[in-house]
Amino acid sequence: MLWDVDVFSEMDRLRTEMNNLFSDYGRSAGASSYPLLNVYDGKDDVVVTAELPGVARDKVNITYSEGVLTLSGKREPVEKAKDMAVVRQERAQGGFEKSLRLPAKIHQDAIGASFSNGVLTITMPKSEEAKPKTIAIEAR
Repeated sequence: MLWDVDVFSEMDRLRTEMNNLFSDYGRSAGASSYPLLNVYDGKDDVVVTAELPGVARDKVNITYSEGVLTLSGKREPVEKAKDMAVVRQERAQGGFEKSLRLPAKIHQDAIGASFSNGVLTITMPKSEEAKPKTIAIEAR
């Protein structure tokens, strides 16, 4: 019967389930995988930034094919730590790869990249067909 249910206990259980459901709110799929990316869609280009602290520029590969940008590379172990016992290790090492589909068609031959202070910035100009068109209205 309905009166046999502890309403407050049931409400507490539902609140806990809702908190668990939304605990990852704001994180998109893959947001916890390395490297962390930001993607900006501008009027004329798409810009992707990637956090790559401690990764050498020559250990990073960038490819673009059929609307998909792929970053891959390798994080080397810290030299000083080679002869030491690990007490805690939160920064992973080894190979990585992350791909994302871009929100617009890109002019592939004009893609540029720069690397500064552990942040990789990839600038990809949009193709002319992907840019917004202004249509004039004729008066009659």
